[in-house]
This record gives sequence, structure tokens and C-alpha cells, in this order.
Amino acid sequence: MNYKKIKIAITVFSMLVCIPMFAQGPPGGGGGRRGGSGAPKGGKPDASEILKVLDANNDDLIDKDEASKAERGKISQDFDTIDSNEDGFIDLEELESFLDSSKPKKVSAEKLLKEVDQDEDGLLNELEVAAKDKRDLMEHFSVIDVNADSQLDLEELKAFYSKDEDKKKTRKKKD
Repeated sequence: MNYKKIKIAITVFSMLVCIPMFAQGPPGGGGGRRGGSGAPKGGKPDASEILKVLDANNDDLIDKDEASKAERGKISQDFDTIDSNEDGFIDLEELESFLDSSKPKKVSAEKLLKEVDQDEDGLLNELEVAAKDKRDLMEHFSVIDVNADSQLDLEELKAFYSKDEDKKKTRKKKD
């Protein structure tokens, strides 16, 4: 009987010592309660933190050379996609847009024309647009085609996407 009481006492004592140790989380802090900095484990990284880490010359821009030094190389691989205005640099807005999949991506008319223009004549017809499944262009083709020649040129695309950007900016101001 005495043996049973000692066994129970040791078990209870062990539990009292071990439970608080496990409740504290891993050594070094940051466990369990959103402590520490950086992205949550398994979450998406913050664009400003990525910019801070990769921007070696502190100009608030990431160039191709800086991107190539990234640990994982994802920024370097997707550099041309992220650099939506094709200026050779990634700024905070472009990086945020790339990382936030819920945000509509900024569209470069030049990039779009290169991507969709299969016969490389500098114009998009409805067949080319449909073949590349560009729904926003398919839905607004007649509106974008201001000169009614059944083809979209670079100026028409720029005008359409700049109107789109202006609408987004005015919506943000109202909110």
C-alpha cells in the first residue's frame, strides 16, 4: 500500500514540474503568442521586411542583382513578373501586390501586348485575346477598341488600364 502512495506522489510531482515547462514553448521566446518578429510560421512574409532584407543599397528598390542574392531565389525567379512597370526594379507596391494574391495585379500594357500578340504585329484581335483566355479584355473588347478597327493597339490598352487604375485610386480615397 505504501508503494502505491509513493508511486502516485512521484507521478503528481512529475506532472507539476513538467506541465509548466512545456507550457512555456520553445527556448528563445516567440513561441505560442505571436512573440518575436517576422512572418508567422508557415505564413506569408511581409513585403516591407523582404524589401528591408534584400535592399542592400537602401534605395527602397530591389534590382536584379539584389534579388539574385535572396536565400530561396523566388524573388529572382519571378523578377520580371513582379516588376509590373518594367523599370528594372521592384518597389514595395509591386512586392505587396505580388505577395497578396487577393489584390489585383498591376497590368503593364506593354507586357500584356507581348504576351498575347501571337502574330507579333503590335495589335490584338479577338482571336488572340480568346486564345490566351484574357477575360477582362474579352469582356471589354468593344469598349477598349476606341477606333473600332476590331484590333487593340498599345495606346488603347494603356488608356483602358490607366482608367482601371484611376477607378481603384478613387475607390480607395472614398473608403
